[in-house]
Amino acid sequence: MRKLILLSAVTLYCYGTIAAAEASWQHCASTSDVGFLPTFTNSEGSEVDVKADNVQLVEEGTSVFTGNVEVMRAGQELKSNRATYNQLSGNVTAQGNVQLRDSEIILNAEQAEWDLSKDEGSLIDADYRLRESHARGEASHVFREGISRTKLKGGTYTTCPAGDDAWLLSASNVNLNHDEAVGVARNVVVRLGGVPLFYTPYLSFPLNDERKSGFLTPIIGSSDETGFDVSAPYYWNISPNKDLTFTPRYMSERGLMLRSDFRYLYEQASGKLDVGFLASDNLNNDGDDVNPYYNEDRKHFSWQHSSRLSSRWNANVDYNYVSDNAYLEDFSSNLSLTSTTHINRKLDVSYNGDVWDFTGRLQGYQTLTDITKPYQRLPQLLLRGSLPDQFMGMTYSLKTEYVAFDHSTAIDGERVDIEPSVSLPWASAAAFVTPRIALHHTRYDLDDSVVIGGDKTPTRTLPVASLDSGLFFERETSFWNTSYIHTLEPRAFYLYVPERDQSDIPVFDSSLRTFTMGQLFSYDRFSGTDRVGDTNQLSLALTSRIIDQKTGRERFRASLGQIQYFSDRDVTLRANGEPETQSDSDMVAEIVASIAKDWTVRGEIQWDTHGDTSNMSALQLRYRGDNGRLLNVSHRYRRDGVSTIAGLEQVDISARMPFNRQWSIVGRWYHSLKDNKTLEGLAGIEYESCCWAARLVARNYINDVSDNDRNLAIFLQLELKGLGNFGQKTETLLERSILGYGS
Repeated sequence: MRKLILLSAVTLYCYGTIAAAEASWQHCASTSDVGFLPTFTNSEGSEVDVKADNVQLVEEGTSVFTGNVEVMRAGQELKSNRATYNQLSGNVTAQGNVQLRDSEIILNAEQAEWDLSKDEGSLIDADYRLRESHARGEASHVFREGISRTKLKGGTYTTCPAGDDAWLLSASNVNLNHDEAVGVARNVVVRLGGVPLFYTPYLSFPLNDERKSGFLTPIIGSSDETGFDVSAPYYWNISPNKDLTFTPRYMSERGLMLRSDFRYLYEQASGKLDVGFLASDNLNNDGDDVNPYYNEDRKHFSWQHSSRLSSRWNANVDYNYVSDNAYLEDFSSNLSLTSTTHINRKLDVSYNGDVWDFTGRLQGYQTLTDITKPYQRLPQLLLRGSLPDQFMGMTYSLKTEYVAFDHSTAIDGERVDIEPSVSLPWASAAAFVTPRIALHHTRYDLDDSVVIGGDKTPTRTLPVASLDSGLFFERETSFWNTSYIHTLEPRAFYLYVPERDQSDIPVFDSSLRTFTMGQLFSYDRFSGTDRVGDTNQLSLALTSRIIDQKTGRERFRASLGQIQYFSDRDVTLRANGEPETQSDSDMVAEIVASIAKDWTVRGEIQWDTHGDTSNMSALQLRYRGDNGRLLNVSHRYRRDGVSTIAGLEQVDISARMPFNRQWSIVGRWYHSLKDNKTLEGLAGIEYESCCWAARLVARNYINDVSDNDRNLAIFLQLELKGLGNFGQKTETLLERSILGYGS
């Protein structure tokens, strides 16, 4: 408990510096750039220009100006009802409706004094407006040092419009550095609606949207997985192309975790390093389960890097590591991340040329579950080339691959795959025909044979012949006084691949593709090259579109297709697998329609015509209004036994519904009908104006579909625009949960 109190105190003190890391906000209309003078670049030797209705000039003495007085010098202007000017000292004293302005600040007061020789002065009982931060405030005394610095005593600061002090910062002293765009305040009290919300003896805040070093706003929350949870990130703007965020995170149930994110950006490269470390996990029991990592160190490391070696050569690194299988589940609230079974580790070097494309790859995985670990590719070399419009309009193509597969418990081996092809595409405005023939040759060099006494160097060579064709019909039509183009697009795709016995070939990286509309026109029903599916088939499909003639926008599209098989398919993933004998495939259909200006519906279905049942289906209804209204309703279904992936039936409803320009509610219900389990329930309310915003979100979720332990998290975020955020950030959560939020 003492550690918790100490860290909370340190967190509140460290909040005294608020960093701007790529922050931006909507500015209030009354705090616009209107009234500021243009930037004056050269003040040396500039003359003083004075205008007034009445003038009493005294040589080498004090002159008096009255009535609409205007004093201009070096990009600064002073207006008042009355002013005196001492030519010997260069001092100007002004009274009555005094206004001092330049390119950065506008000051209004009843009295002002200015030293033209030193380019500095003071005002009493002033109010001000800042151009960069679109902020305003008041001060009992204001001291100006040229156009670079402003000092305030008894000052206030806010980005809210005049007459609206929804949030207000008051301080004994405020120093504004306009060159560095940084404000520093001491003895600060932040009030929300007149109620004191926060105190700190020191506060640094940005005067523009640019990045600056400093402590970001603390993140405070609570969950079943971590207990009381507080983070105090520090942002270090190392240079214009590098930054680092260091985040101490204290979890009352687990202990202190340290995390750092380092980003870099160069002309030829960019990347990110993410490191986290928790010394000795203090959680003994995780719900009803014993924590297997009690008193153990837990950590993660991630590096994503992308570089352009030359105009055609590129390199990419994606390396990830976690200390244990439950790390993502315990420290991530993202369902898709916590359901991750393999963590990727990959290095790619690629070349993109006019004819040839090359990729060299090293790839491995860290497996987080008890399922079989995938093969590592050490290395994989891919070379692809294409020569279109050659002799008689032919296109010559070549795909080659070399890969060495490595596995700790399964058969290792090398694979060489070569597939040259030639096609003769022909197309017009109304039709296209593309005959193609390819020769697919694969050779293996294995550490051990797949079958006892079998060949360690099996080979496979077979031809692949196809004929793709289609027609385009269109006509003009009109609905509700709007002209459209209605198209009808039949397509036929014939594919022939002879059967070859492939039982002596291991399955390194092949799997059965998910059957979709695109699969009707694929050259193989398997992914990877360990299996080439035998077939003698004809795919028939029909697509119809309705296109707005004026805008070119597709208002409606419907597609329907099916494969007719003329022979059984004997090649399977596993040896002694049952051949496919059905004479036709499931029927697939897709529909996309803009049923109104803001409404879109999208649906697809895979229908078993023999069993009169749906094998897979998805339906989504989406509304997106101009005023920020969002509604997403979707249903997904996949029957068990259709593929190697388990069946599911889920409904997902999410929405953002504004009451007016400031208030709105957000919510999501993501439910598994098959498991009778809510995967995520989310409800919240948000308020947003031009100067502040608040969001309160409650989230009830599970980390894993098979996990019965639920987590409840409450997110409260208060954003004072131009100053910072209090509480748990909610934008990422809402963008991930509600389709269209934030875009």
